[in-house]
Amino acid sequence: MNPLVSICVPVYNVADYIERCAVSLMEQTYQPLEYIFVDDCSTDHSIDVLTKVLERYPKRCEQVRILRNDRNRGPAFSRQKAIENATGEYICFVDSDDFVERNMVERLLSNAIEQNADIISAGNDILYPNGRCVIEQPLPEYAQYDALSFPLRGVFCSLWGAIYRTALFRQPSVFAPEDMYYLEDRLMRLKLALLTDKIYYVNDLVYHYCVNRKSITSHITDGHLTHFVRFWHIVDELLAQRGLSEQYKQLISFAKVQNKSTLMLHTDSMALRRKYADLFRKEETTQMHHLCRGQWLMTYLIHHHLWPAVWIYQQYMNLLRSLFFI
Repeated sequence: MNPLVSICVPVYNVADYIERCAVSLMEQTYQPLEYIFVDDCSTDHSIDVLTKVLERYPKRCEQVRILRNDRNRGPAFSRQKAIENATGEYICFVDSDDFVERNMVERLLSNAIEQNADIISAGNDILYPNGRCVIEQPLPEYAQYDALSFPLRGVFCSLWGAIYRTALFRQPSVFAPEDMYYLEDRLMRLKLALLTDKIYYVNDLVYHYCVNRKSITSHITDGHLTHFVRFWHIVDELLAQRGLSEQYKQLISFAKVQNKSTLMLHTDSMALRRKYADLFRKEETTQMHHLCRGQWLMTYLIHHHLWPAVWIYQQYMNLLRSLFFI
């Protein structure tokens, strides 16, 4: 008998995207499935749109549950709520502004069973509002990778685009803090990597990540930087507890610098750049040269407090975004 697979979808103010997402899930080729949508108190008509989609798939209705938070709690809480209500042997996550291939569950599950894997990650592309598409660099078929190094580097670190053995989530320690809304999925992937080494990557493009300009990760705020600092504090503690700090020392130093450089590039706030300019300064002195050109330049300018040059570079970046990404 085919194992039950739970598909968990947090929903918050995605009325423009949820129909495409829900249709791609209702048309999955695999059976049996259960769908758990968690409404995080949307203030738009996301749930109305979802309900209308479900009416077009009456045979799926018995497989669907729509849960509602008591107040807006964020994606970490919504995912945890979905997990706690999941009854499937396997579980996967889909963000409600993305969509998937019709055979996503079938492909991921067959590979998980074949490899006896606890986690199977697959390929994805990135779709921008102007139609631009970037395909994520694939790995060799069925490659087994260092379970910890990839989420530390920020590669294959999202919860979506993968299937998991649900038993992994029955340990409370795997969850991110409820109030963490940035890097919370990366933290969970890292915690999962500490629980198992049966993690594989299969070269199938099954997930379409859509850049949503309205999402919480589209506008970098002080909250993102606060959670960024918190994330690395938790990671340092986790690795120290397991005696892994020295083994991953160089990788962690680079990951911190790379993560910071990305945030510094994508915020428009000079005040935030000044506030966090000296964060991970020691790591920057040894790891900055490993960054790509754009990240290196922004990091170098901030590291040396060359604020007029930072402002000029920001204007240049804004021009590029207006030409190519909006």
